[in-house]
Amino acid sequence: MSPIHIGDDVLERKILEPDPGVVKSLGTHHTVESAIADLIDNSIDAGASRVLVRFDTDHGQPVGLRIVDDGQGLDGPQADEAMRLGRQRAYSDRDQGHFGIGLKAASFSHADTLTLTTRPASGETHCRRLRRNDVQRDYGCDVIAPGTVRHELDVLLERISGTTGTLVHWTDTRFPQTSHAGLTHWLEETKTRLRLHLGLVYHRLLDDRRLRIDLEVFDLLRGRAGIPEPITPIDPFGHRATAVDGYPRKLTAVVGQRAVELSCYILPPKLSGPEFRLYGREGAEFQGFFLYRNDRLLQAGGWNHVTASGKDRALARVMIDDFAAVSDLVRLNPEKSGVLFTHEFQAALVHAAAAHNGEQTTFTDYLTHAESVLTESRRRHHRRRPIAEPSKGLHEDVRRVIRAEVPLRTEEGPVEIRWKAMATEKFFELDRVERVINLNKHYRTALNGGNTGMSDAPLVKTLMFLLTEDHFKGSVWGPRDKDLLEMWSAVLSAAIRAESQYRDNGSR
Repeated sequence: MSPIHIGDDVLERKILEPDPGVVKSLGTHHTVESAIADLIDNSIDAGASRVLVRFDTDHGQPVGLRIVDDGQGLDGPQADEAMRLGRQRAYSDRDQGHFGIGLKAASFSHADTLTLTTRPASGETHCRRLRRNDVQRDYGCDVIAPGTVRHELDVLLERISGTTGTLVHWTDTRFPQTSHAGLTHWLEETKTRLRLHLGLVYHRLLDDRRLRIDLEVFDLLRGRAGIPEPITPIDPFGHRATAVDGYPRKLTAVVGQRAVELSCYILPPKLSGPEFRLYGREGAEFQGFFLYRNDRLLQAGGWNHVTASGKDRALARVMIDDFAAVSDLVRLNPEKSGVLFTHEFQAALVHAAAAHNGEQTTFTDYLTHAESVLTESRRRHHRRRPIAEPSKGLHEDVRRVIRAEVPLRTEEGPVEIRWKAMATEKFFELDRVERVINLNKHYRTALNGGNTGMSDAPLVKTLMFLLTEDHFKGSVWGPRDKDLLEMWSAVLSAAIRAESQYRDNGSR
């Protein structure tokens, strides 16, 4: 190692250790879903093909989180380094890790205690624990006796069919502590956001079956987990149709001696699925650049000051897939939730172009094409009939799509869906005064599979809402309305009884 040069004007060199209080700011910008994605990045770097994300609950309250993978695991020194704040190692071009603080920042964003248990191919179990208060004081890390954690790791690895791997365990979490009904709502909403985020960020790995992620809730009192929910891929470019012939089209941005390829898409104008309405939000919010690194999505939309967003550009999405070509032209934030482009790269993107069928297509031409497609589709669009405003009881994802797809009759007040005890020959009844669709509580388990919650049985509730919402218009029902509702209730009651018989016969 060459000696460090000290200039003639330097009196001495001091090594200034970082203040342990720096940990207070770790992960302040992490959401639950971005924090979990950061931990899954570590699992992918460790060669994992299976990841289980488990929320622990106690008396209905969320008290912890465990993420276990079937990766290659860590030996003792590697476990020490993993717990070191800001550790620097040689990252390969295939790694998702970037800063050396992901494990700590992600964990301390929502928990005060982080425990890492790991097993490499040697079969030895290693365990380390960090507490926020200890780290803030002296960066202290506890070495945990392997015998106290070995069984827990065995059980979780068996659940994902792994022999080696790593478990990250959050305790002393800062999850919301609320009433049971409110908690159920928080867990459902958090799981929904996780499904949407992980399904989008890792859609290529999930779709190719290089990675499987399951999500579950574990009741500590009962010692039992719910049914694992697999994360399904959400491909923001997963549309077979295209709005314009010749698209997607390749354009090239030239930066110095480098050529960066852009895949420019114009989506069909009437898309409404999860691949367009990412995170359940309006699809127009996700126009712009989609940047990938090693098949992991780093940015979902946004023009990065290359051009301005606009409603007329809602169908424009641009894929940048060669991260190696742009690695020194972009800067990630530690949460991997934001990307900054250098001025040099921005200028190159503005002037991106390519020849197509003997004609030159520029980046500006592409945006003009995308705008014209949407403008033309609006001319042909017929306004949809307004429907009642959905309220409690209908899943938030469904309510988001309804609000985005259909104009609402908000002046009448929202319509709620509840479970209510009633005679078995009835499937539902409407309460016009309270503006409530009551479903027969007797059939709840048959419809939701035993998983209760404010927004359970989303398919049946959505169908009932769409079937009956029109009957909340006006002030009174006529004889025809009453007869129609009675007929629907009788028929549906017969249908659910028949379905129950099929299920009973099938379980024998």
